[in-house]
Amino acid sequence: MRAVDAVASRRQQDAQAGAQPASTAITGRAVAIAFILVIGFTVAGCFSVFLRYEIIGTGYLPRGAVALLLALIGANALLRALARLGIKPLSAQELMLIFLLLMIVGAIAGQEYAQHFYLNIVGIVYYATPDIAPPELYLDGLNPLLLPSTDPSGPVARWAHEGLPPGQSMPWRAWVTPLLVWTPFFLAIYWMVLTFMAILAHRWENEEKLLYPLVEVPVETVAGEPRAVSTLLRSPALWIAFAIPCIHYTIQGLHGYWPAIPFINLDQPLRTRFAGPWAAFNGLLLFVRMDMIGIAYLLSAEVGFSLWFFFYLRRVQQFIRLALGIRTNHHQFFEYQVMGGYVLLAGALLYSARSHLRRAIAVAVGSLHRRPDAADADEPYRVAVLGFIAAFAFVLWWCSYFGMNTVWALAQYALFPVVGMIVARVICEAGMFIYSCPFGGYTAGYNEALFKVCGTERIGPMNVTLMTMTSWCQIRSTATQNMASVAQGYRLGSQAGIRRIHVMLLAMAAIAVAILACHITAPWVIYHWGAPKLAAWPSRSGLNATIGLTRYLETPTEINLEGWLGLGLGAATTWALFALRRMYVWWPLHPLGFVTWMHWPIERYWLSIFIGWLIKTTVIRLIGFRGFQRLRPIAFGLILGMNVIFTIWLLIHFIWPGPEGILTD
Repeated sequence: MRAVDAVASRRQQDAQAGAQPASTAITGRAVAIAFILVIGFTVAGCFSVFLRYEIIGTGYLPRGAVALLLALIGANALLRALARLGIKPLSAQELMLIFLLLMIVGAIAGQEYAQHFYLNIVGIVYYATPDIAPPELYLDGLNPLLLPSTDPSGPVARWAHEGLPPGQSMPWRAWVTPLLVWTPFFLAIYWMVLTFMAILAHRWENEEKLLYPLVEVPVETVAGEPRAVSTLLRSPALWIAFAIPCIHYTIQGLHGYWPAIPFINLDQPLRTRFAGPWAAFNGLLLFVRMDMIGIAYLLSAEVGFSLWFFFYLRRVQQFIRLALGIRTNHHQFFEYQVMGGYVLLAGALLYSARSHLRRAIAVAVGSLHRRPDAADADEPYRVAVLGFIAAFAFVLWWCSYFGMNTVWALAQYALFPVVGMIVARVICEAGMFIYSCPFGGYTAGYNEALFKVCGTERIGPMNVTLMTMTSWCQIRSTATQNMASVAQGYRLGSQAGIRRIHVMLLAMAAIAVAILACHITAPWVIYHWGAPKLAAWPSRSGLNATIGLTRYLETPTEINLEGWLGLGLGAATTWALFALRRMYVWWPLHPLGFVTWMHWPIERYWLSIFIGWLIKTTVIRLIGFRGFQRLRPIAFGLILGMNVIFTIWLLIHFIWPGPEGILTD
């Protein structure tokens, strides 16, 4: 079944890609529309995440971007109806360009960057008080250029948390220097992501032929433009499925304003409380996410099965530990297994790509000249390889200049693209709507994995502080890691016939514009509302960041024997899964299922993934692959409907604020 799924999906993608004419994507109007929407998307994203914690760029198929894509398709239909106006509708390639840029910047205003950086950079100053974090613990040793203020009781920190006093204006001057200092670092981090993924993109797309299941949504949605609406959008089954989440979340949203309207809750925790070893199954979340059901239907059967199977295998392993009388931290033991799995998986991916990587480096340094008809003749290896080296060197210099030991900067940023590669692989092959590295805590990143493995005492207080601060962009992300969005953007660019170098440069420009828009919008919102009046998560961001940093500085961590056992077991499990997949075609378990077996995304989505996998498996067994194809529009309808209704409610809440927590991811 795995082979049937992969071959059929690949044939469909190749047929669509082959049907694309020479690129007409990079037109003046497409670029202008894209950058206008990038600015609007970012500004709206900052307001929504800070004031309501409704994230317009949620997920690796950003909800707001999907809704905007459908709006542009609707505008195309209107222009066709009003042909006398003489305005040509946007082509499919132009629509893909606009969407891929929105997808790449989608999370910058949310969990990837803005939600954390501005609040944390002023929060660690405001909360540097004797009762929370004594200033001598970290604040006194920091370079003042990194902070808008070093005075916990001064107006810059105090007004951010208490709101602007009447008659006072924004303290912009205090923010100019730190933003000028941090912005080159941010841009270098994103350029590292763009260049590293550009080195691998050709192999993933054309040699390994990954499925990129989430990319199917925009590609099939715009197919046929500008002449006609796509066949997919003309399917009655799609619109019936589209209506299901729209109706449900309309009722749920209205309940927030009028409680008499019934509330149909699809988010149910397992209320049964087990004792003894069976306690391992307490706390299961029975959440139903219609878009994830649709996405799971589009996945290969082995990936869909592996995602929910390994989630349960972790619970079974915890059951065995409890039955054996082991009462130590179960979560940490599983976390170390994932770390071991990541190391093995990263090594396997890089090793399998060794010929490709050698070729890319040889082209970059000029020792190999490609033939004009080579499959990768148009890949920008020179820019990618040399650009990555330059960005990596700049990041190391920047960290060292501001006080981080070069050895620890090297450790953190050597691992950064490798972890990003695994996250990207999970998205491009396993199609998770939201996924984050499942180690480092609920709201942290892999820099904390370094703290646990290497020990904070060995790393040193100043290094721990700066490694934490620099992790507020990308590394510490809980629901996004930009390399996955970039990988999908490159695939979408290939589908649209856009040269890779053009996607890279336009994406970098869009990222820069989004960050600059955040520089203006985020501080303005914070100061005009005050941190305590923000939504639940942002209001605690600065305090949580300070408490987390203080915990690592005051309570040294160091890996124990059980931790080393977990690392070894995780690496061994991943190696065994690779070996078995190579030996047996029928082997049903994918290694990506193992590295996704814990953390909040799989906790929330396991049931939806199971439902989507079960429906697909049943359909193929009962009515065959043709039946599966006929029902695909239903999956797309569920995905599109969820994206649209959540975006509509987000816009409504701008005008007519309602209670928080009615619409959640």
